[in-house]
Amino acid sequence: MSGAPAVDAGPELIERDQESAVLGALVDRLRDGGGAVVVRGEAGIGKSALLQRVRRRAEAQGFRPLATFGVESEAELAFAGLHQLLRPVIGVLAQLPEPQRQTLESALGLGVVMKPDSFRVAVAAFQLICEVADSTPVVLIVDDAQWLDRSTLSVIAFIGRRLEAEHIGLVAAIRSGHSTPLDDARLPTLALERLSAPAAARLLDRTAPHLHPVLRARVLAESSGNPLALVELARTMGRSGEQLSPAPTTLTARLERAFASRLGDLAPDTRPVLLAAALDSRASLDEIARSSGAGIESLQPAVDADLVEIADGRVRFRHPLIRSAVRQAASSRQVVEMYRALAEAVADPERRLWHRAMAAEGPDENIASELEQHARLAAARGAVTVAGAALERAAALTADSRSKGARLVAAAEIAYELGLVESARRLGDEAASFDLGERDVARLAWFRQILSGSVWFESGATRTFVTIAEQLRDAGDADMALRSLVPIAHRCWWTPTKTRTREYLVEAALAMGMADDDPRVLAVVGLAHPEATGQTILKRVSRMRLHEMTDPVAAMYAGIAADKAGDMAAGVRFLAFAIEGLREQVRLVPLTQPLVHYAWVAIHTGEWPAASAAAHEAAGLAQDTRQPQYGLTGELVGALAAALRGTEPDIESVLAEPERALLAMKGGPLLATAHLARGAAAIGEGRHDDAFQHLWPVFDEADPAFHRFMRWPAVLDLVEAAAGSVQAGRLTDVIADLEAISTHSEPPILRLNLACARPLLAAEDQAEPLFTAALAEDLAGYPFLRARTLFSLGRWLRRRRRSAESRSPLRESVVLFDALGASAWSRRARQELRATGEKVGRRAPDLRDRLTAQELQIAQLAASGLSNRQIAERLFLSPRTVGGHLYRIFPKLEVTARAQLRDAFADRVRD
Repeated sequence: MSGAPAVDAGPELIERDQESAVLGALVDRLRDGGGAVVVRGEAGIGKSALLQRVRRRAEAQGFRPLATFGVESEAELAFAGLHQLLRPVIGVLAQLPEPQRQTLESALGLGVVMKPDSFRVAVAAFQLICEVADSTPVVLIVDDAQWLDRSTLSVIAFIGRRLEAEHIGLVAAIRSGHSTPLDDARLPTLALERLSAPAAARLLDRTAPHLHPVLRARVLAESSGNPLALVELARTMGRSGEQLSPAPTTLTARLERAFASRLGDLAPDTRPVLLAAALDSRASLDEIARSSGAGIESLQPAVDADLVEIADGRVRFRHPLIRSAVRQAASSRQVVEMYRALAEAVADPERRLWHRAMAAEGPDENIASELEQHARLAAARGAVTVAGAALERAAALTADSRSKGARLVAAAEIAYELGLVESARRLGDEAASFDLGERDVARLAWFRQILSGSVWFESGATRTFVTIAEQLRDAGDADMALRSLVPIAHRCWWTPTKTRTREYLVEAALAMGMADDDPRVLAVVGLAHPEATGQTILKRVSRMRLHEMTDPVAAMYAGIAADKAGDMAAGVRFLAFAIEGLREQVRLVPLTQPLVHYAWVAIHTGEWPAASAAAHEAAGLAQDTRQPQYGLTGELVGALAAALRGTEPDIESVLAEPERALLAMKGGPLLATAHLARGAAAIGEGRHDDAFQHLWPVFDEADPAFHRFMRWPAVLDLVEAAAGSVQAGRLTDVIADLEAISTHSEPPILRLNLACARPLLAAEDQAEPLFTAALAEDLAGYPFLRARTLFSLGRWLRRRRRSAESRSPLRESVVLFDALGASAWSRRARQELRATGEKVGRRAPDLRDRLTAQELQIAQLAASGLSNRQIAERLFLSPRTVGGHLYRIFPKLEVTARAQLRDAFADRVRD
C-alpha cells in the first residue's frame, strides 16, 4: 500500500475507510502468506483506534494477536517491548532448538546472560513466532512504535521483512516526524491524514451537539481536522466555556493543554497515582500504590474521566499525550521524588536502577558504576541501544573528568554503530571537552574521522589514521590499532593513491605488533598495496589450513587478502568457510561482508549462480544491519553476475537504483562495478563498440570510474571489445602498464587474463602460439577464461579457412559455456560452429535461469540434501517460507519431487 492515496481518518470514518484499507490488504495477504503494514500519522489522528479495530477483526477471523506498545520513558529498558510482545507465548520457547531458546531467554532476562547480537535475538524471535503461527495465524500489533526500545524495533523490522510466506501479519503505528528502524525495512505504508472540513464538522456535531456556535468555530479552527483534538478541545471548552486563548503553537501542545486542564478536576490523591503510572508503565498496581502512597482506588476518578484504563493488572493511558500531560503538570521536584519512590517500590532490578538514575540530582559514582555495568550486561544480551543510553546517563552522573569522558566516548561509538549520527557527533563533541586517557583520545579521534567521512577524500587522511593507530598501539590496544587502519586501507584499494602513501600504510600495519601472517595484517596490506604485497600474501595464505581455522572472521580476512592479491580461487575457499562459520554463529553484521567479497570472487571462478545468491543475500542483510555501502556493492556485483549469465534482459533497470544511491553518497569509485556489468552484457552479445565505451572508463586514469585493481579481471573484456571495434591502438599504454604489474607482482587473475588477451592483440600470423600458451596455463579454477579462449581460437582458425581444426575448440567452448550458464556466449559459439559446416542443435534451456537468486540458493541447498528447517536456519528464514519457495521452484524446474532436484543441479552439488 506504499504510495496509496491518503483518506480521512476520523473515528466515524475509520470503520468504513481506514480499517477496510488496512484490514482488506492485510487479511488478503494473510490468506496467501504474510503481510505487513506501517500506519503513520500525527498524534490524535486515529492510529490507536485503528489498531484496536484491527485486533478485533483479526480475532474474529481466527488470528492470534500479539501486541506491544512503546512508552517514551521506557526506551532504555532492554527488549522491554519484545518481552511484552512475546509474553503470551513464552511457553513455546521450549519448542525451539536449544541455541535459539537460550538466545531468546538471555535477551528477555529469563536465562543465563550470553553474548548474542541483536540479530541472533531477531532470528530466534522470528522462529518462535513462526512456531506459534504453524498452529494459529498470528497478527503482531505494535502501537507507538517510535517509543519502543530500539533493540525491540530492530527485531520487529527484521521480522517484517520476512513475512512473505508466513501466516503472520504485522501492523505497526508510528507518529509522524519520528524515524525508526522500520523505515529501513521499506514496509508498505498507509498515511492517515486529517479530516476534511465537512467530515470534521460532522464529527464535532455528533460528539458535542450543544457546543456554542462561537466555541464550535474555534474548536474547528484549533483542531485543524485532527479527530482527537476535535473531541478533547470541545470537551474542554464546553465544560467551562473557556476559549483557550492564546492557543499553543502546535497541535500536540494544544492537546496536552486540553488534557492537563482535565487533570485539574481530579482529586488530589489521584494525581500522584497517575504520575507514578506515567513514569513507569510497567509498574504493577501494587507498585503504583506503594510508590504514590495512595490506594489504587484513587485511580477511579481518572478511569471515570476516560483518562486511563486498568488492564492485566496495570494502568494504561488512553492516549500517550495524556501520559505526557500528567508529567508536564507535575513540578520537577514532584517528578524526582516520584522516581525515588518508584526505585524503592519496584521489584525489577533494571527498572529500579533506571529510577534511581533519574532521581539522582547530582554526581553519584555508585549509580554511574552500576549503569556502566548494566551497559555491559545489556550489550551482552544484544541490547546495544540500551547500553548506549546507560553509558550516557552514567556519564551525566560522573564527577571525575577522565571517567566521564571515557563513558561519553563509549556512548558515542554505540550511537554511531546504531546509525544515530547526530547523537554520535553530540556525544563525541561533549567527550572532547573532558580529560581523556591516551587510548580514549585515540578512539575519539578515529571515531570523529569516520563520522566526518573524510577518509574517502581528505588529503593527509592516511597519516591521520596511522597516527591514531600508533596511539592505540602505544596505549596497549594493538587489536583496535590494526582494525582502525581498515577504513583507510579500503580507500587505498578503491581510489587512486600515491605509491609512497600505500607503502607508508603497509609499513604502519606491519608495525602494529601483530604477527606478519595474521589474517588481519594480510587484509590491510593487501587492500593498501596489492602490487607490492601480493606475492607475500599468497605465500602466507597458501600455508594456512582451513581445517585448522576456528575463527570465521580470520578466514574472512584471509579470503579478502587472497582476493586482493589476485588469487580468486583461494579467496573463494576461505570466504566460503567464513560464511558457513558466521552462519552457524548467527553473526549477521560480519556475515554481510564475506558474502559481498565471495560474490565478487565467485564470479571470476565461474560459480555464477552461487555468486548471484550471495550478492542477493548480502544486499538483504546489509539492509537488516544498516551497512548501505555493502548492500549497494552487493547489488552491483549481483548485476555483474546477471550480465554474465544473460538472465537479465534489461541490465540498466538493475543498475539504476544502486547507481543513484552511490552518486548521492559520493561513492564514485564504487561505480566501476556498474561499468563492468554493462561491459560484460555488451561483450557477451558481441556488441564490441558498446562494450568498449562501457569498459574504457575503468581503465582511463582521467575518469572518475578508474579503478587500478578492477582492471586485472576485466582486461580480457577490454581487449576483446577493442579488437572487435578497431580500438586496439588505444590500449598500448594500458597493456604495457598491466604487463609490468604482472611481471613484478604475478597476481594470478591478471596474469591469466593477459595470457588469454595476448592472442587477440597479436598479428594474424603470430596469434596461434599465443593461443597455445594461453590454453597451457592452469585455467582449472577459471573456466570462463578457458571457454572464451577456446572460442576465440575457434573463430581465428575459421577465419584462416581452417574450419575442420576450428570445430574442436568451438565444441569444447560450447560445453563450457553451457555448464557455466553463459547463454549469450553459448549462442555465439553455436553460430560459429554452424558456420564451419557442423550441425549443432540449439542450447537446451537451462531451467535454472528461471529462478530468482533466492530461489536458486534454496534449490541448491535442497538439492544438497538439506531439510526445509536446515535451509531456514542457514538463510535466517522460516521453514514455511522455504517450503513456499520450493512450491514455486518445482514447476519452474519441471520436477515433481525433492529427490529430482539433485539431478537438476548435478553439476553444482559437491559430495
